[in-house]
Amino acid sequence: MTNALGHLLQDQRNTLFTAWLEQIRAMLPSSSSLTSTAPTPPGHHLRTIFDGILDTLEQSPSEDFTLGATDPLTDHLRQLVSDQARHGGSANETIAMLLALKRLITARSITSGTPPEVDGLLWLDRIFDGLTLSTFDAFVEVREQIITQQSLSLLELSTPVLRLWNRILLLPLVGVIDTIRARQVTERLLEAIAHHEARVTIIDLTGVPILDTSVAQHLMKTIDAARLLGTRIVMTGISPEGAQTLTKLGIRFDDVLSRATLRAGIAEALQLIGLRIGPIEDRHP
Repeated sequence: MTNALGHLLQDQRNTLFTAWLEQIRAMLPSSSSLTSTAPTPPGHHLRTIFDGILDTLEQSPSEDFTLGATDPLTDHLRQLVSDQARHGGSANETIAMLLALKRLITARSITSGTPPEVDGLLWLDRIFDGLTLSTFDAFVEVREQIITQQSLSLLELSTPVLRLWNRILLLPLVGVIDTIRARQVTERLLEAIAHHEARVTIIDLTGVPILDTSVAQHLMKTIDAARLLGTRIVMTGISPEGAQTLTKLGIRFDDVLSRATLRAGIAEALQLIGLRIGPIEDRHP
């Protein structure tokens, strides 16, 4: 690129980068992920992004500018946005950083001895417009990935299968049971039954707020699959309202022992394997 803007970028590249870093530190709060890591926050991406933008500006102007998925600048911009998103930052920080660089380049070009051509300024606008759109797209993609990972983690935490005693498992259910979660509950429970060779499995429903036809059908499928592996089911924690609802709907859990509380269910499970809980006798020497 042989225009005035291209010469300015070649002559003042290091000076522009230093001035850009100073503006970033001045405009963003100290708690920002872009300013909390020294010497160049967050890592080495800023220098690479800066060089990539200037290299693009030094090319011959065209009517359109788009960043390809395999473009190195796209990759480093995505990494920067990913670091911010995982530290609780927003896309506004990256956008503000890019616009600061645009204003800096524009101001330097206007105050230079040779004013830039109109084509050069239009090329500058097109490039930073494309960078802004790419930043928003990358941030939305990263946030969706984070939300998906967090949702999977919450599902795993909300369906723990606990080994309560030798050959006794406990499955405490909390929250709404939908189709996706019911499938995961069944898979995790069956794996645990087979692994521990459980003879009794307690399913506690104390934390399930709604017992309706859908929830009952999910439970029936889980119970049927568990019984095929040779385990007895003890169901606990059904509320009086839930019991009335299931009765009105005509839903019955055949061959399932039901106890009002988890404590009673544990006592029943121990009895099924020939054990019981009793007081410790006082023994004196």
